[in-house]
Amino acid sequence: MENKTWTGKKPLEGVERTVDVLEKLSWTVQPPAGLIKGDYFREENFFAPHFATDPGYHGILEVVRAEGRLVHVEFNEYTSPAYYARMYQNTSKRRSEYCFFQATKERTAQTLHVLNNGFTTVEGQMLRENRLTGDFDMATGASNSVKRSLLPLAAKIDALLDKPNSKYYYGLSERYGDGITAWLQVVVENGRILRCFYNEILADTPEEIADERLKKYYRMSKYDSVSYESDYPDGFNSLFDLLEQRVLLTQNLTDVSGLPWTADTEKRKHSAEWDRYLSLAARIHAEAVKDVRLA
Repeated sequence: MENKTWTGKKPLEGVERTVDVLEKLSWTVQPPAGLIKGDYFREENFFAPHFATDPGYHGILEVVRAEGRLVHVEFNEYTSPAYYARMYQNTSKRRSEYCFFQATKERTAQTLHVLNNGFTTVEGQMLRENRLTGDFDMATGASNSVKRSLLPLAAKIDALLDKPNSKYYYGLSERYGDGITAWLQVVVENGRILRCFYNEILADTPEEIADERLKKYYRMSKYDSVSYESDYPDGFNSLFDLLEQRVLLTQNLTDVSGLPWTADTEKRKHSAEWDRYLSLAARIHAEAVKDVRLA
């Protein structure tokens, strides 16, 4: 049961007192290890608008099921475009700086939970108990998002589980010894690629990260961090948005010719991120061909 003493709302008297409880908190941003595949379901909603024309917070739930069992459940939430802290407007809460931001708030000092704790607590129960509906224990501090978005979306997906479904998911992650986890997610339908999302997630502690320049991005992903600075003149998210556009156009996971920083130049070596992507892409393509999901 959740602690009823916490309201989840900003204090009415104005600006919340700044604290620092980071050392008392623990959460993970790591994706599932290895290969996950199965039938793919996705639902999303908007909730808790600040005023009439504000769309509110954006919740997205993705579920993968194989042979009657849930094998992947992940919820993410994006802040409202009217969020009071401009830096975090329209920002993914799960793998950005947002949970560190929470660690400076009095509300978090009361609960000692950040949103990720709330999300993973419920997701873990869903996976272990192989169910999307019913009563779940909730970590105080994320219950508003869970109640108003995660659980309603889970109920929608639950109603679809035993109906015909043509979307199929491949997710493959690999942890490197330098503290980087490469993660590629591909969704296919009737022989066509619908989604190709590549991300690199930094380790949960700075000690695991070999590159000194990357240590400050621990518990974040390169794609979702609002402060991450790429080694290249283009943002990581921009590069891999281009990749997805290219893949959806060509229907080829492994042809990156012509995309920025895929080859060495006189001034700069190619990005190692492409090497990691191509390694995962080749393995997912081979798996999808074996499953007769792609040609």
